[in-house]
Amino acid sequence: MKILHAVSRRLTAAAPALPTVRDAAVLARVLRLTHLPALAGSGLLLWAVALPGRAADGVVVFENNCASCHGLDGKARTPAGKKLGARDLSESTANDEAIARQIRDGVKDGRGVDRMPAFKDRLTADEQAAVRDYVKTFRKK
Repeated sequence: MKILHAVSRRLTAAAPALPTVRDAAVLARVLRLTHLPALAGSGLLLWAVALPGRAADGVVVFENNCASCHGLDGKARTPAGKKLGARDLSESTANDEAIARQIRDGVKDGRGVDRMPAFKDRLTADEQAAVRDYVKTFRKK
C-alpha cells in the first residue's frame, strides 16, 4: 500500500491534467475524508494516495462506468441498480478472475438477459484491471 501523503500547491492554468473538485470529492469518499473537496475548491491541490496499486485509477473508471448501477459506495442502492438487481460490492467474495470475467464479459440472468453489460470493448485491459482492484476496496474488512 502506498504511503498516505499530501502535498498542497496552488492550482495554475499551466498545470496539466490536475484533479478537479469532482475528482477530489470522489477521492474523499474513497478515503472517507470530509475536508478534501473544500480544499480543492479553494484552489489548493491535495494529493492523497492510499489505495493499493491500480485501484486509485479504478476510482475514475468505476465512477464513469459502474456507479450508475452500483452507486459510488458500491452498495447498488441506485434506481438503475435496484431495477437490474445489481450486487452490493461490499458483500462480494469473488476472486480476481471471477471479477475480471464479470467486468470483461458482463453478467446475464438465467434467461440470458443482460444484468450487467460487457466492458471488453469499452475499457482497456489496464482499465479493467484497475476497476477490478478498486471494487475489492468496497469489501467489508
